[in-house]
Amino acid sequence: MKLRFLTLSALLLSSLALAQQPADEPNEAARMDPEMALTTPAPPDPFARDTYRVTPVVCPFKGEIDYEPGDIECGLLEVPENREDPDARFIELHFVKLSSRWGKDEDGDEKDDADEDESVYDLADGKRDDPVVYLTGGPGVHVTGYVKRLKDHGLLDHRDLYILEQRGIGYSGDFCPFYSTLDPAIDDVATFAEHLEAEIQRGAACAQRARAAGVDLTGYSTIENARDVKALRRALGFEKWNVWGISYGSILGQAYVKEDPEGILAVAIDAIMPLDIRESELYWRVVHWYVRDLQKLQQICDSQPACARRYPDILGRLRSAVQSVVDNPITVPVKDVENYPSGTVRFFSDIVAFLPFVFLYEQDNYPGVPGLVYAWADAVEQRDEILFKAIALASGDTGFGGQSQGMSNAILCLDGDTEAQARAGKKDLEEYPVLGAAIATVDSLDRQAASCDELGLFQRPAEEYWPVETDLPSLIIEGEMDPITPPPNAKAILPGFRNGTYVEFPWAGHGPSRSVKCAGDMLNAFYDDPNAEPDLACVETMEEPVIYAPLFVSRVAPRLLALAQEDKKKLAAPAAWAGGSLLVLLVAFVSLTFGPLVRRFDGRRVEPAGGARLAAWLTATLAVAAVATFAAAIGLTAKTSPMLPLLGFVPWAQWGAWGGFAAGLLGLLTVLLSLRQFGRQRGAATGFLLTGLAAISLSAFLLLWDLGPF
Repeated sequence: MKLRFLTLSALLLSSLALAQQPADEPNEAARMDPEMALTTPAPPDPFARDTYRVTPVVCPFKGEIDYEPGDIECGLLEVPENREDPDARFIELHFVKLSSRWGKDEDGDEKDDADEDESVYDLADGKRDDPVVYLTGGPGVHVTGYVKRLKDHGLLDHRDLYILEQRGIGYSGDFCPFYSTLDPAIDDVATFAEHLEAEIQRGAACAQRARAAGVDLTGYSTIENARDVKALRRALGFEKWNVWGISYGSILGQAYVKEDPEGILAVAIDAIMPLDIRESELYWRVVHWYVRDLQKLQQICDSQPACARRYPDILGRLRSAVQSVVDNPITVPVKDVENYPSGTVRFFSDIVAFLPFVFLYEQDNYPGVPGLVYAWADAVEQRDEILFKAIALASGDTGFGGQSQGMSNAILCLDGDTEAQARAGKKDLEEYPVLGAAIATVDSLDRQAASCDELGLFQRPAEEYWPVETDLPSLIIEGEMDPITPPPNAKAILPGFRNGTYVEFPWAGHGPSRSVKCAGDMLNAFYDDPNAEPDLACVETMEEPVIYAPLFVSRVAPRLLALAQEDKKKLAAPAAWAGGSLLVLLVAFVSLTFGPLVRRFDGRRVEPAGGARLAAWLTATLAVAAVATFAAAIGLTAKTSPMLPLLGFVPWAQWGAWGGFAAGLLGLLTVLLSLRQFGRQRGAATGFLLTGLAAISLSAFLLLWDLGPF
């Protein structure tokens, strides 16, 4: 099965990808030919061949992202592919500049008074001269998504922000652009063991094709990435700048601190993975941290009576769903044989176990997660074909946040992450037999642990990844409920940041410095005076999430999505049904609501209608209110999480359901009263009759499309 936006390696930030070689074998040259390593040592200055050539380029996402000229600029930086090979070819890296918003309105201040009043910080006016470089995550996530998200970040109120699209990613030379779409039959397998092996095969195929195209995969490591950041600083002419990195960017940030300490003013890293990640399997205990988060969410749920009653065992409900698909994957027929050559999609235990995991990254999702887990478990156990077909068809060509998995695999091998991943996976298998076995087996972990050596991607020397020791002023930031890089990982690096401050956002997920509204002001305040005691007022703004209980469960979204994916023309019938009914009701609501005012002005006298007029007005009003309630509920749910509407909506959507049902009953009464008046006032009675029929039609639509109260 090729669920490309949920392939396990992407879902877990490649947490179960390729493996490593022993740390005493430093690189491919030394492994293949020790004499070669002695006769062709790395140059004393790794930057001896850097040209620092920067070429402006029209941003490749122009037209996809809305911005004014000068707000966002792009360029290409030329660097050697492997600075340790004197004959290495040159490659170009794409970078983006997001310009500060300061001074771009006629008053010289982008913020209005309301914005200033809402801020918990009192920042001095003006644009700062010290920019920030943002270190991206993954490893392997493309820059476009970061630009979309960060172009409105509060940091830009006072500082320019630079984002380097790391080597081997997106517009910086993705050497496996068809990673997950090449030869779909690789993933079109029948068993879980074959499904796990398919990931190994894809990694190997990518590496082999890249090498055949002249790519030196040994140049794609965190060490070279850190050197690229230093090269960018030099090329742009900055003596010093500030650093901000999240997720993999925190690993890169630590490596960059060691590579370029003289070029850094201050450091803020968030969602931490230690640089010496290979030294402990604890850091990669993905299942362990997942269970930790679900237990924390259960504690929040238990403190809220409605949630405690409705969702008493979130983790247990998920386990039951996973157990229902062990050795018995959910199988769904589809017409899309381009993505699924056999015409069949199979959902294995990894997708079942870890779909809720995705929702734990962003704290805005937390209100819906307990209900989502229960609704998801019900759908899994019922083998809801419509839902799974919708997920399969929607995911077939979307990708996962735009990730270059080939570069990610190379980094995991060369950095030595994968030894720790294999050990962590085996620990999770022992401690959590249901969820651990949902994503790996001992055999698959051993296979992964052999793949890097087979591909010649041997670990770099361990000393390059020793923990950071620095006096640079630093913020070490974490979200309390980060599911992949939790607080214990951040606390592990604290001793080396001697001038660092630990910042933990309660009830926050992955990367709160990016997602919490006041974090931009917090970062600006820190960069303004990094040697002062940091002002962490932003942390105090966090509030415990209020859980949606019970979630209004509905399959309307997957049904419509499946219909659209198979044949968009099929949407015309339900659209005409609902739209036509609503149009009649809207006309009736407006005319019956404002009709008395019009008659008062022109002096007309209203004829008695035997209660039909009042019934029609109540019917139209209730129906319009029901639809408006649904629209607001769907909008809020989608804003909270774009994927949550696949399973349900906020609890008060039930009032729309009951309103629609009651409108149908009132519509029936309106029809009966209208028929009684038909002989006396044929014109008015016809309008009332149409109103009643439209309400009955709308109510029937809501019931048929799973938007009813039952």
